Amino acid sequence: MSLHTVTSGDGSREFCFVHGFTQTGKSWTTAAQAIGDSINTFVDAPNHGESQGISLTLQETGDELADIAFGKILVGYSMGARMALHAAIQHPYAMTGLILVSGTPGIEDDAEREARVQADEELASRIEMIGTSAFIQEWIRQPLFAKSKFSDEEIQDRCKNTPTSLATSLRTCGTGQQESLWSQLQEIKIPVLLICGTRDEKFVEIAKRMNQMISGSTMRIIDKAGHNAHLDQPEDFAQAVNWWLQS
Repeated sequence: MSLHTVTSGDGSREFCFVHGFTQTGKSWTTAAQAIGDSINTFVDAPNHGESQGISLTLQETGDELADIAFGKILVGYSMGARMALHAAIQHPYAMTGLILVSGTPGIEDDAEREARVQADEELASRIEMIGTSAFIQEWIRQPLFAKSKFSDEEIQDRCKNTPTSLATSLRTCGTGQQESLWSQLQEIKIPVLLICGTRDEKFVEIAKRMNQMISGSTMRIIDKAGHNAHLDQPEDFAQAVNWWLQS
């Protein structure tokens, strides 16, 4: 069973977008439209949106994305960035470019990663206990999303995900489940753009380190933006992408 995708737009460039945890492919619409001159494929990640009921590991998701995004620029945000990174490492020449927004190659320390597995399990149990709507309200109030605004439409879209699906996503594709990819970053040969927001200090430092390790990669830090930089400042995000493509 393949992941659900929707393709729209008309242009000379082709992108494939993968969203973050609790979202759906629809969350990328505004940012993608701001880029312009593009044909856009929006993916519902495993256990999200119309892909609920499809459970894949990060490695399996990487294989699936490489097939969907073949010949395209693959764009991933947060959880989607981790999935996209797997695709690029597992299939080095499938995509023509890679854009990672607030992404990480994983946790290097074994003890720290095991602690994250336990934290993800507690979070999964929390979702199952209180339900999606209540959990989404807790999720978007994290310091990670401080000063970010969430429309009613976006919250409603996130609430389409069932508690079981979101809990399963954490148990199969949470950060704790990801093996560290830091040592494999040097294997990436396609052009890479790393994007993060100025308010997301942790991921700014991660992006700086990734930039040093991925040959020929480019980094752009978006002002007045947090973890979901492409939602906080979609126009600035689009300018960063178009600047990168032109350079």
